[in-house]
Amino acid sequence: MPQPSRPSVPLAVAIATCLAAACGEPSPRTAADSQAAHVAEVIAAGGTVDSILPMAEQLRRFRVGLDSVDTLRHAAPDRESLVRRFLTALSTSDTATLNALSLDRAEFAYLYYPTSAMSQPPYEAPPQLLWGQIMTSSNESLPKALARLAGTSVSLVQLRCPDSATVEGKNRLHQQCALRLRAGSTTLPDGRWFGTILEREGRFKFIGYANAL
Repeated sequence: MPQPSRPSVPLAVAIATCLAAACGEPSPRTAADSQAAHVAEVIAAGGTVDSILPMAEQLRRFRVGLDSVDTLRHAAPDRESLVRRFLTALSTSDTATLNALSLDRAEFAYLYYPTSAMSQPPYEAPPQLLWGQIMTSSNESLPKALARLAGTSVSLVQLRCPDSATVEGKNRLHQQCALRLRAGSTTLPDGRWFGTILEREGRFKFIGYANAL
């Protein structure tokens, strides 16, 4: 006898429930909780998501038309090199380089999402939703960074990241990194100019450009 299908539920409700259970406090505690909160906001703005399909099938559908990749492309050999390339691209308004320094859709689908905490219980955010959240955050945040530094001679004074990185499979996530910059003759206050840095097998890229500017 066929099994009854599981009803579609608003994923925002499920994520909010997970956040409450995981944190027990009003503000997100971990990077995954923070990302889940952003995802919940995106869902709330756009309606509900059908959660009947298993994650494996949703990922298979998300990968349709994408080239399979096994390494980060256009990546930097270390965090500081990545940040310096990022700053140069900001100062010259080089959006092609900025796009190349962050995950593309194939890298997200094959290298990041499968072991991401957001793809696992209790979150289980579908890949298309999480990718959309990353793109939305980047599209909202990157213009702020460009407005601050485009056309300016900028240099890196200090890069500070927490000593410990979050490990997800082959990936190491460097979160909440802060920069101290000199723009022209002015030293800017420390700030978070980008989102999480993804390290995979000695190669570094940004997951996205969500910032705190």
